[in-house]
Amino acid sequence: MRVTISALNDNDRVALWEKALDMSPPDRNLALLAAYLPKPSDEDVGEWTLAGRDHFLLLAYRCEFGENITVTSPCVSCDTKTQLSFRVSDVLATSSDRLKTACHLDSVNTEAYLPHYVSMNDDEFSCRFRLPTIGDLYLLASAHSPLSQLAQCVLAPESYNDVATAITQKDDPVSAWEGVYQTLEAQMLAIEPLTIVSLNASCPECKGETAHQFDIVSQFWALLAADVERQLWDVHILASAYGWSSHDILAMSPARRRQHIAMVIE
Repeated sequence: MRVTISALNDNDRVALWEKALDMSPPDRNLALLAAYLPKPSDEDVGEWTLAGRDHFLLLAYRCEFGENITVTSPCVSCDTKTQLSFRVSDVLATSSDRLKTACHLDSVNTEAYLPHYVSMNDDEFSCRFRLPTIGDLYLLASAHSPLSQLAQCVLAPESYNDVATAITQKDDPVSAWEGVYQTLEAQMLAIEPLTIVSLNASCPECKGETAHQFDIVSQFWALLAADVERQLWDVHILASAYGWSSHDILAMSPARRRQHIAMVIE
């Protein structure tokens, strides 16, 4: 399905925030994505890969907040807060050809977000695997052995059976599953670099280098929540002064709203 992504109006932003506020992370993923899909839609975003989810949210982020992204993380050596500034386009440029060719401006063919199996021949084992999906997050959240559960999710059934049988014969099954995970992670990144977005930051104090994993879901939610908080303060001020409804206040243009607030303050 070809989807054109457009910015939400202020009423829709507040409604999305209110709906997703108390949701679990997997459910919030679905709510954020659904907000930018046509309604009604038969798109099952739970089947999208995590890389597809992030690609879609990067496009939505650009519509809502612009190109620039700034994140703050501690230095791994001295714990000094380091700030990283980059652009949405910088991250999108690292994605696979599959995602790049599916994207045109702020529209995308969501079929590119569906997983498909690929073959891998490694020194340790051969298998068929796919990228992890949003639906896999629900299984991983309650798994007693996350690495084994992840392998069961992304490996084709016959491949998982072969790998699991081989691991039961190992002296240290836990380490063996860790090895499987590391191998799969490397192969996934080779196929789709957007699976894990890692950014390097140089510490201004100790000059050490720290690799940070960028999470567009957390970044998107943080900015949306901060924006809604500002909107609700506008509603509080103007509703208290004029008795207008929340819907009518949020439907005003930002310029008109600021002018009314300035008049109330004066």
